[in-house]
This record gives sequence, structure tokens and C-alpha cells, in this order.
Amino acid sequence: MTDVVSLPELTDAPHATVFEAPPKVVRLELQADQRLPAHRHPDDVVLFHVVDGAVDLSLGDDVLELEAGELARFDGDVDISPHAREASTVLVTFV
Repeated sequence: MTDVVSLPELTDAPHATVFEAPPKVVRLELQADQRLPAHRHPDDVVLFHVVDGAVDLSLGDDVLELEAGELARFDGDVDISPHAREASTVLVTFV
């Protein structure tokens, strides 16, 4: 089975599920200076791909400064809190 989705068409909500079946993929739209509260994704490895914009990604006590085109992989058991330095689009994959 092959699934194809156009990211620009996923504009109904700031969090749009791209693919529900494993691995789950979510398109996250963040406004400039928007921060999501710290949370976890237990039992998942998370891939965080900044499609456009720039995001400071807090992972526990560390902060990654990510730019468009960069991808981070981390354990979902750590506290995560993304903060958009500018309007940003992120693809988050849960494996």
C-alpha cells in the first residue's frame, strides 16, 4: 500500500495527522514565538523534522536550535517543548 499526502493541503488545524497507522506522522504548524508546554511521548522514538522556519526544541535540560531542513531523533520518554523562533512547519514521526 502506498499513501501520498500534500502537506500544503493540511491546513484545517495546527496539528494535522498525516498518517494515523504506524509510524504515526503529524504535521505541526507553529506561529512565531509559540511554545508548546513540556510533554512526553512514552514508548516512542520521535523524529522531529523542521520543514520550514526555525524551532528551539527543549529536550529535558538541553535545547536544540533547529532550522528548516534539520531533523532530530530522540527518545519520547524525555520532556519535549518546542518553541518557534519564527512561523514554522514541523513533521513529527512516532516510531
